[in-house]
Amino acid sequence: MMVTFEQRVSTFRSEAKRFQEYLKGLPEDAWDKQSACDEWKVADVVAHLVGNSEFYARTVTQGLQGNSSPPEGRPEAGTGHPSISSASLAKSSIEARERLGDQLLATFIEKDDALGDILSGLSPEDQAKPCYHPGSIVPAGNFVDLRFKEIVLHEWDIRSGIEDQVTLSPNSLESIVTLICESFASGSVRWAFWAGKPLEKPVRYRFEVKEPVLITAGILVRGDAFRLELSALGPADVTFRCDTNTFALMMYGRMPVQAAVESGQLEVEGDAQLAARFGQWFKGI
Repeated sequence: MMVTFEQRVSTFRSEAKRFQEYLKGLPEDAWDKQSACDEWKVADVVAHLVGNSEFYARTVTQGLQGNSSPPEGRPEAGTGHPSISSASLAKSSIEARERLGDQLLATFIEKDDALGDILSGLSPEDQAKPCYHPGSIVPAGNFVDLRFKEIVLHEWDIRSGIEDQVTLSPNSLESIVTLICESFASGSVRWAFWAGKPLEKPVRYRFEVKEPVLITAGILVRGDAFRLELSALGPADVTFRCDTNTFALMMYGRMPVQAAVESGQLEVEGDAQLAARFGQWFKGI
């Protein structure tokens, strides 16, 4: 288990290096392939990760200096959400890919390593310092998990456009589950939930995830809001039984319910129509 900060950092950096090597080995024509992100080719996803590393490095450095205010052009902490920013994020990533050109991979590696150095150098005191994020004020140490999630999820986006039967890195699953169950920033259930119209009657979903990272959780959806339940779980309208990889991909909008059922990765008990509607609320980014 990833218990200490040092263990979390070690696993994150090892996976980051592995992903760098994967990108180095991609054939030239793969960079122009469509990724799992509707508006992005593979190269656009990597450009997004360049921007993410630059932003995280900037906001953590600023937080270590005692400043957790929003950078210019950013919303107040706690007010950001992908439903608001997804279109502008897609556009800026494409523009960054065009601007970087044949320096995209080298720039990604440079910025990725620089962020990794900042995060791995955090002292115990530094780890608790508040830093800005559009989703919330976040302790500096938690940006390890946030960056880890960005890398492994977008690696899946890239690989699933090129390969068959792709899964999230097994080493990332514990970190991702921790993020999903938190209330802050990107990666959480709150960040994954896209509000819609209020429902006349709330729908309760239940996840029973047995391996490799155990979690039993309820999600009560009211249409325009939701509540995550990790204890005292009541009856559910729909129960999903799956592994941790499927759970994470469903929460982040990467795997529709029907596709998961057809591939044998998901067992559904309860109202089939309500089960199919899960993806209209949980889309991630």
